[in-house]
Amino acid sequence: MRPLVLLDVDGPLNPWAANPKPDNYRLFEIKVGWRRRLRVWLDPEHGIQLRQLAEDTGAELAWATTWLHRANTEIGPRLGLPPLKVVEFHDETGWKYPAVARYAYERPLAWFDDDFGLHAARREQFVHKRRHLTTALIHVDPGTGISAQHLGEVRKAFSGNP
Repeated sequence: MRPLVLLDVDGPLNPWAANPKPDNYRLFEIKVGWRRRLRVWLDPEHGIQLRQLAEDTGAELAWATTWLHRANTEIGPRLGLPPLKVVEFHDETGWKYPAVARYAYERPLAWFDDDFGLHAARREQFVHKRRHLTTALIHVDPGTGISAQHLGEVRKAFSGNP
């Protein structure tokens, strides 16, 4: 089965905690209401890097973010990413893990997120149930965003599939 790379937006792609923001990131103001705008910092190179990662590993990219489908209209185009599938997790208990488990099912998985420290028991259950599969939970510091090291972790994880 084709491996899966899941992307969270805030933290991995939008390093909200970085101060100052890295030089290669650009500020985007995204309208989220009639009068409200959200400031998002994105590195346009991430789109190229993620597409190359998918090509090199044969993986499918998908969103696993609270942005849900708005990631395809607000984030992806700013990174040069095509529309991606979205993991739906509207009213889940146990954070994103149950929805990701259903979506990924028996596929090798690498997942970029900054919140793996949440719901530790659910995380351990998730990893345990997938112990026969490649399951790389790649923590990304929201002060730095995705780096070459994180991308290398995915390549390494998928080099020995399942």
